[in-house]
Order: sequence, then structure tokens, then C-alpha cells
Amino acid sequence: MLKLILEAFISISGITAASGIVYHDNQLHIVSDNSNYIYSYHLTGQKLSKTALQQSHPMESVAKADKLDLESITFDGNHYYLYGSGSTNNRNNRFIWDGKTIIKEDYSKIYTFLMETFHISKEDFNIEGVVHLKDKILFFNRGNGPQGINAVLEYHPSAMDQSRCIPILLPKLNGITTGFSDATLVGDDIYFIATAEDAKSTYLDGEIGGSILGKLPSDLSTKAETFEIPEKHKFEGITLKEKTDEELVFLLCEDSDSDDDNLTIYSLKVSN
Repeated sequence: MLKLILEAFISISGITAASGIVYHDNQLHIVSDNSNYIYSYHLTGQKLSKTALQQSHPMESVAKADKLDLESITFDGNHYYLYGSGSTNNRNNRFIWDGKTIIKEDYSKIYTFLMETFHISKEDFNIEGVVHLKDKILFFNRGNGPQGINAVLEYHPSAMDQSRCIPILLPKLNGITTGFSDATLVGDDIYFIATAEDAKSTYLDGEIGGSILGKLPSDLSTKAETFEIPEKHKFEGITLKEKTDEELVFLLCEDSDSDDDNLTIYSLKVSN
């Protein structure tokens, strides 16, 4: 049984609805599901900067019907990849950022391929976490649609016929079903978070029942181990900060479903 210790790590003013986070080179890179920016926060200098992904009015606190709904950010060592959830037609974008240049891609064909191949309706399709491996991309579909499909969609760009869907059974928290909210790679394992939110919709928010931490092998060969995270938070992003022989330290960001622009980043210490 793993031991989990949750603590507030840092507060950042100027970000609402945080939905994904990457820690690299003493910086936090954060996406928000209602913003057209990628936010970068330098921990030493305690300075927040932001890079525009695309121009619109407004750039932040974008209305639900119009927002990009960026729910995931992942880093492959050279580039940051930001993914829309795919839950509506205007949420099908992928952005690639190397720290200087932004590239925008229409990802609707790939999302359509995944939905059609694995018989997932538009109402049940909601990508909340993405992990890049050598020859494949793992998409974590959140089961907050009518059919409750929590699944890892393993997409092989150069061998699409090898793509597969692996349903993942997740527990309930306080009587509320949990659904994927992000994932990150640590060695040969994937650590993910899932939140309990009482809303059978990929579009609407609901009552928050808490979050869990889970662990899967990157080849998806065994069942998920899951552990309840202390307190009731709607955690939407996870990234590894430190790894030792004794413990892992993750940083988590949450979406409080409010207009408060003071974002608290939490540390989650995980040990045996």
C-alpha cells in the first residue's frame, strides 16, 4: 500500500481553470481549459509569463461554447504537446511548442478515427490526458459521458491497424464514479489521476467527490492500482517533480470550477 501526503506547494496568481501541467528545468508549464495561452512559471524568479496559442477575443475566460478546452500537456524532451478534449467540434486542436514557436494542428481526423474504430460516441469522447511513447500515443478518455467509458486509447500513427482500446475499471469515491483527468510517464510506469464528479456529461461540471492516484505499466499489461488522494480536490493535471529510491514527488493542479485566478499547485509525496 502506497502512502500519500498532500501539501500546498505554491500559489500562482493569474491562472483560472488549470487543466494540465509539466515540470521541466525549474519551470512549470500550465494549460487552462478556458484560455488561449500556455502559462510558464519560473520557480526561482517567481515570475509568470504566457505565450499565445492563437488570437481571439477574449484570450482568457473564454465562454464554454467557444473555448479550445485544452485538457492535456505532455513533454517529449524537445517539444510540448497540448491537446483539446475533442468533446465538441471546436475542441479538436493540437498545439506543438518548442519554447519559441507555436504550431497548430487540426486533430479532428485522428479523433474521428479513434471514435469510429472503438465505437465511442461523440457524447462519450473526452480526452483528458495524453502520454507520448516511442511509437505510439496513449489517450486517456474520461468516462463522464452517458456510457462511462474510462479507457486508454493506444494510437499508433505509423501502424494505425495496431491501435487498440483498453477499458480501465476505476473505483467510486463517496459514491461518485471517477474518471481520468491526466497522466504522466515515470520510467516504465504511468501514473494517472482521476476525479469524482457527479455529472454524466463531457460538457457540464458537477459536484466534486475527490480524486485518486493510479498506476499502470506503460504496456498496459496489468490492471490499474488506485489510491485515494487526501482531501476533496478536482485535480486536473499531474507532473513528476522528483524521484528518489524512497519516494516520488508529483505536482498537481486543480480546476475549482470558479473564476478565482489564484491557482494553488499541490505536491503529492508517494512512498511505500
